[in-house]
Amino acid sequence: MSDRPASEGPAPDGERTRRALLAAGIFGFGFSGLIDVVVLHHVLQLHHLVSGIYPTSTVAGLRTNVRADGLFSVATLVIASVGAGLLWRAERRASAPLALRPIAGAAVIGLGLFDLFDVVVNHTLLGLHHATDGPGYYDPHWAVISLLIVGAGAYVYWTGRSGAESR
Repeated sequence: MSDRPASEGPAPDGERTRRALLAAGIFGFGFSGLIDVVVLHHVLQLHHLVSGIYPTSTVAGLRTNVRADGLFSVATLVIASVGAGLLWRAERRASAPLALRPIAGAAVIGLGLFDLFDVVVNHTLLGLHHATDGPGYYDPHWAVISLLIVGAGAYVYWTGRSGAESR
């Protein structure tokens, strides 16, 4: 529900667009977490969520890591679903179709922001894991890649702001 009184009517299109952009960013953030856990944790098995604290060399440590990965999967699925739901809601309430490039750009920014959050908070500050098991040699590379993804999203967003290209 909006904070606007009912007497003022629906939110203006600018506010709806901002909500849609935020929703796309939330979706991108959650979707990036899903990609991370499925590809890096399960398929490639480069690390697990808490492998920096609980070594995977023991059955108990591996179980703890797999459980943490599962909970992380659920959390990122919820975040991505909330973002998708909010985006769907914003699109339905818009008086005209939302421009695709700014929405896609916001989603890509969300992807990169998750990766940046992961490398700064999980890898560096909390020491939960590194890009690969063992020392964090690849963590700075992961940070650079994350910033490049954010930059690519910003480029897509800003080049689509003219509204010339919509769905």
